[in-house]
Amino acid sequence: NVNLQKVRKGVYIFKAELMGYKPLIKEISVEKNLDLGVLKMAEDAEVLDAANVSAVGNPILVKKDTIEYNAASFKTSDNDMLEDLLKKLPGVEVESDGTITANGETIKKITIDGKTFFLDDPSLASKNIPAKLIERVKVVEKKSDQALFTGIDDGEHETVIDLTMKPGMMQGWFGNIMGGGGHDVPGAGSDMNDWRYQGAAMVGRFTDKSQISIILNGNNTNNRGFNDMAGSMMQGMRGGGGGMGRGMGGWGRGNGITTSWMGGLNGAFTLLDDKMDLAGNYLYNGSINDVMEESSKITYLEDGSRLLNDETGTGRTMTQGHRFGMRLEHKFSENTSILFEPQFNFGYGNFNEFSNFATATERDGVATPTNEGYTSRNGLNDNWRTSGFLLLRQRLGKPGRTISANLRYSFSDNNMYGFNQSLTKILDAQTAQWGSEIVNQRYDQNSKSTSLSGRLVYTEPLGAGFFIET
Repeated sequence: NVNLQKVRKGVYIFKAELMGYKPLIKEISVEKNLDLGVLKMAEDAEVLDAANVSAVGNPILVKKDTIEYNAASFKTSDNDMLEDLLKKLPGVEVESDGTITANGETIKKITIDGKTFFLDDPSLASKNIPAKLIERVKVVEKKSDQALFTGIDDGEHETVIDLTMKPGMMQGWFGNIMGGGGHDVPGAGSDMNDWRYQGAAMVGRFTDKSQISIILNGNNTNNRGFNDMAGSMMQGMRGGGGGMGRGMGGWGRGNGITTSWMGGLNGAFTLLDDKMDLAGNYLYNGSINDVMEESSKITYLEDGSRLLNDETGTGRTMTQGHRFGMRLEHKFSENTSILFEPQFNFGYGNFNEFSNFATATERDGVATPTNEGYTSRNGLNDNWRTSGFLLLRQRLGKPGRTISANLRYSFSDNNMYGFNQSLTKILDAQTAQWGSEIVNQRYDQNSKSTSLSGRLVYTEPLGAGFFIET
């Protein structure tokens, strides 16, 4: 029963809404208190029929060599990436550099329904696949390809993460675009142009027989979404990045602001009536790391004097790289198969570092200069690396009787051309004269590496679960 009291005179639209019922809309004219009587709302059968309740299922299932997580049991937002989901899974940890570990084992590969997503770079998946696309996450302890073929455990295992996409994602094209921007707080150690931005996009088409993915990512928030092979080889040539050499902490990884960008294409296909699995990918990436540092240090001496040391430094490191990878597995017959997985990387980069320093000795409130100067380092780098393996497998009729040949290779070339320069002026306390130490050094470095290995294996069953391997 609807009764309206103390309502100003006029013509009104009376509207009533309740979930599960169609809205009731009525035009009314109010002169004084109005009794509308009993108003009935019609059921919205379509809305009621659409409501259903389904069980979420167990959040975690543990099998012999697999731990399976139900992604719906772990709360994520629409903007979260796979990395954010992994951080919520018990037993799974994600480090600040993107390294993933599961139950203490480092994850070196992420697959989607068994198909590898960008060879040997799990960070590309964890930082670029939206969490909302994932239905289940499986942590699998996988035997080597040769052990899977022969049935004999050779002791070589790897832990991989296999993703199961939501059913709707396996029926055509889908995409995800994310972007954001902001500004550091003025006056909190930043200048007025210290803007921050981040953007990412993924477009994919997944079916039972094929997977195609295109990923793009760019930001200046130190959120690098890829394994920087070219940068790692250059840092290795520089001795891991070094420091400013005079007590400052700089130039190490993680310091400063890193601007990074990348674009990649990944494809995986099942061909020839399920006899061939073919996957390939290409990735271009670049990064710029900027460091600005200031350091002031006071050392108190036993005679009551103090050493005052001031330093300022700047540095910029730039890298760019290209990466190609492929995986081909083909069954010529039930007894004969081949597996070939090559990769090729090449890149280049440069760095430039400069710092000023000055030291003074203070006695009785009077500071006397001790030394001052500068250091400068710069260089250019180019590098390439190729690696891979080839596995030929043949069953010889009797179950467990096999022969297989495995060839692995790795070649690399790394070149660095650079300059070290420094000027140190030292004040002689007795003569009050300045002396100088000067370093002006050019260096050329070259590092080449070649690795080849081969293995021929024959297995023979002896019965009752026993084998002999030669």
